[in-house]
Amino acid sequence: MGTWITGIAQNSFSSRHYKLWIPPTCGNHKPSALVMMLHGCTQTAEDFAALSGMNRIADRDSFLVVYPEQARRANFLKCWNWFDPKHQVRDAGEPAILADIVAQIQSSHNIDSQRVYVVGVSAGGAMAVVLAATYPDLFMALGVSAGVEFKGATSRSSGLALMRHGGPDPNRQGLLAFQAMAAGLKKKPRLRIPVIVFQGSEDGHLHPVNADLLIAQWTKTNQCLAEGQRANGLGKLAEAASEEQMPGGRSFTKHRYRDGVGLLMEKWIIHGMGHAWSGAPAGVRHGDAKGPDTSEEMWRFFRETSLAPADARNSVSVAAPRSRPVKAT
Repeated sequence: MGTWITGIAQNSFSSRHYKLWIPPTCGNHKPSALVMMLHGCTQTAEDFAALSGMNRIADRDSFLVVYPEQARRANFLKCWNWFDPKHQVRDAGEPAILADIVAQIQSSHNIDSQRVYVVGVSAGGAMAVVLAATYPDLFMALGVSAGVEFKGATSRSSGLALMRHGGPDPNRQGLLAFQAMAAGLKKKPRLRIPVIVFQGSEDGHLHPVNADLLIAQWTKTNQCLAEGQRANGLGKLAEAASEEQMPGGRSFTKHRYRDGVGLLMEKWIIHGMGHAWSGAPAGVRHGDAKGPDTSEEMWRFFRETSLAPADARNSVSVAAPRSRPVKAT
């Protein structure tokens, strides 16, 4: 079984505590992947670890998982402040603190810089989007459960409106995300940012249209990346959708989007699910045990999109879910 290590990252903006999960098989002889997990409102690091089950996967596949914790002094409900312009830019606010957490872990552990990923749920999902846009040199792919577009809101009131009705024009937000990447792209040029999104169709807290807008925003952002690098054909997407069913559980619609390299984005709509983490263990608060395993699928997606371009076109699933979904009839 793995081990928890606690830490704190401090800079001129503030500080945040975090918990790092280290599997027993991780050593300094081989670089490890790192997954940053951003919790939702009212949650702690341990809450999100229990909800997601990501540590179990990390133990099996030998990668590190870090869970930053929002401070109550920064937000009474412990939500990440994704809607505040002060926390939507590079080298400032919460994005800078979270980036410093990655840097701190990299300084003390053997981390593969090509396999650092960010995942978030709800408010954490919205902040994960901010991190992917502001630090494309750090985070190689993005996983979101019940999240929103980049800069979809710029105040608390507009954030609440977005949650009820959806956000602004995704093409505009996609361009804003691309513009926010400028400093990071100078450090590490990127052709594409892989993104996987999960959303419950009956989410009464966040309107499901936000999943569509989020994918549309990252479609535009990836088009801008390809055009900026003069990579002809990468910005053109082919979409394939399938209707599937978990044995004894929920049905879902899975959308897969491919570009000229291979798999680029996925969108999972879980039918009948509310504001929850799909595939969580039974009885865990804010979890839904009847849906597909979000953590397994995100980790599979990260691994698949991390493959070399020649291999990515012919890759297959590399993660074994708790129960295998079957095609709906």
